[in-house]
Amino acid sequence: MAVQEKVSGGDLALGAIFSYLSLKELGRCSCVCKQWERVIRNGGPRLWKPLVLELVPKRAQKSKTMKDCFQYLRIESSQAFRAMLRSFLNSWSPHDHSPNMRVTEDPYVMHREPVAQSSDLARTKYGFKDGQHSWMVRWPSSAGSEAVLGVALESARKQCSGYVGLLGENKKGWGWHLGKGKLLHDGGLLGQYPLPGTKEAPFSPSEVDWITVNLDMDKGCLWFERNDKFLGMAFDNLPTSDPLYPAFSAVFGNTRVSLVYVGSPVLG
Repeated sequence: MAVQEKVSGGDLALGAIFSYLSLKELGRCSCVCKQWERVIRNGGPRLWKPLVLELVPKRAQKSKTMKDCFQYLRIESSQAFRAMLRSFLNSWSPHDHSPNMRVTEDPYVMHREPVAQSSDLARTKYGFKDGQHSWMVRWPSSAGSEAVLGVALESARKQCSGYVGLLGENKKGWGWHLGKGKLLHDGGLLGQYPLPGTKEAPFSPSEVDWITVNLDMDKGCLWFERNDKFLGMAFDNLPTSDPLYPAFSAVFGNTRVSLVYVGSPVLG
């Protein structure tokens, strides 16, 4: 039998007060003490639903991509509004991508147009300088010959001529080259991935498979999981002086990549 955590009268009173605050004010309050942070983090629909209605467009609220991801993660209904807001605020940027790409009507899906002789990159709205972060990626259409998934600095270029693994072509990006099954950074293929011993098959596009990207900016580490299976540590020497952005690059026309930010990784 599940044991329900008791909620004190003080927590209930704080929750009622916090429901009148803006997102920025909630962020400041969560830094005051552990109790306030816990009440805000565990706040239910009363706290988070008004912020979702205010800040998240209806098309994002109805996103099938987001709902599929939440169902896969079995996110509880009491936390769904907070998860929805968090995911939307960290979704694909409508501006920070190659001119050959666009965010679809579903804001969690980036589409690459069928443009020849071009390599293209997209980033999310925000990068991270500290903390632990996870986002779920689904690449249901053909990945193409130069598909790379990982993180990039804000200064990494978003487009170039020809067909290359743009994410990882220089010191500004770190990624998993899905087509070659290698790690890519500074223009070099660094080794097999998934790592030998993980017994994972090479990547292939799928409507159902989710790739989890995990970033620990406190330790400078990046690793991937596929359908909850750890694929090995990809990078353990990432720079922590500048924000790193979730990103991908591709060359294949009409490819679509879904991304849903889900917060801190589950560490085993």
